[in-house]
Amino acid sequence: MQDNKSEVKLNRILSLYSLVFYGLAFMVPLTLFTTYGLAASASHGMVSLAYIITTACMLLIALSYAIMTKVFSTSGSVYTFVLHSMNPTLGFLSGWAILLGYIFLPMLNFLISAIFLSSAPPFIPSWVWVVGMALIVLVINHFGIKITDIFNKSIVALQIVFLVLFFGIVIWTLFVGDKSFFDINALIRIEEFSDFSSGLKLLFAAASILALSFLGFDAIATLSEEALEPKKNIPKAIVLSCLIAGISLIVMTYILQIAWSNAWFEMKDPDNSYEVIERLAGNLMAYFFTFCYCIGTLASSISSVASASRILYGMGKDGILPKRFFGYLDRKYKTPTFSIVLICFFSLSALFLSLDTAASLLNFGALLGFLMVNLCVIAYFFVRLKKRVNFIKYLILPLIGAIFTFALWINLESFAMILGGIWLLFGVLYLAFITRGFKKEVVEIKSLE
Repeated sequence: MQDNKSEVKLNRILSLYSLVFYGLAFMVPLTLFTTYGLAASASHGMVSLAYIITTACMLLIALSYAIMTKVFSTSGSVYTFVLHSMNPTLGFLSGWAILLGYIFLPMLNFLISAIFLSSAPPFIPSWVWVVGMALIVLVINHFGIKITDIFNKSIVALQIVFLVLFFGIVIWTLFVGDKSFFDINALIRIEEFSDFSSGLKLLFAAASILALSFLGFDAIATLSEEALEPKKNIPKAIVLSCLIAGISLIVMTYILQIAWSNAWFEMKDPDNSYEVIERLAGNLMAYFFTFCYCIGTLASSISSVASASRILYGMGKDGILPKRFFGYLDRKYKTPTFSIVLICFFSLSALFLSLDTAASLLNFGALLGFLMVNLCVIAYFFVRLKKRVNFIKYLILPLIGAIFTFALWINLESFAMILGGIWLLFGVLYLAFITRGFKKEVVEIKSLE
């Protein structure tokens, strides 16, 4: 094993362009279709307006990430932010919580892809797909961030090809049908606001679903030690990936609403992403979607494992987790190989878990991480550094982001809260063990600054 005095460091090669693609790969652009039916039903056809609200709120969270990464440009992300702005115990627990999102995303992706793929050649059991994808994710991550970067760019490009073809067909059909591209009802249904509070409830019910489309832009922060000019490029990439995703989703759902205005009550199964694609572009595009989506989830899993391994590496480097294992970097490829292997092995629990369980744990960890980053901005800049003149930037905006995130988090299903609470309890018990009942410091903060 690598000894503590090793000079091996993470490979600093990622440009702003690469970081943005990393965030987009994590988010999986085609997730638009997997949530559209549910969001259309929840919002009564106002998906585009719900995305405007969701994008605005997610941009507040992205800005909080950007502010923190300008100060703390290390691979620990949320763990590092909370450790410095609040205290080491909360820092560890925050990192422990967001690991749920990064670790369970590959499981969720493997489960969904296995369902799609096992229906194509039915003689291949779903477990073969799960194991195969886990091995691909492990190998690509082990061979370094450069290989991961190339793979992510290629897969995002493939998804963009699908979106261009699909929306090209839809727009051409609308043009030939002499249908107007400007329809206020495709954005807002005035009749739903006869009772204003009821209209808002519809929009926020959809927003709680659509927020999941943005999970991933925050993962860029875990690559601070592999990014070129991290204090400049990491904040830009976080905001840009969130903004690009948000604007694209607003425009695309607006077009979908024009093309099929009554989808919200005419869809036979809101969970079925094929229904929208088949109706608007035909069966061939639906098959192409399956291929692109499965490849896209593979890229998302690769990014997720890369991010989770960097958080574990940050904790291992600081000695909160066993340093010889989690603080290890491969000498040749400069990757936290042991952490990558452990996460990929853990992701094989997709063979036994349900979609609901994986999704619940993912949402619990990701939203709790978002909440803590917003609070970090307030705690570090407004409270500790007393930057009261910029109270809008350091208090009002992160507070709005925190309130929105907390509203989403607290409204998760009780099942998610119970499982997430058990995960946090394990984290507390581990901390109690390594600090001998909290009698010594978790980590020396001064050594990290």
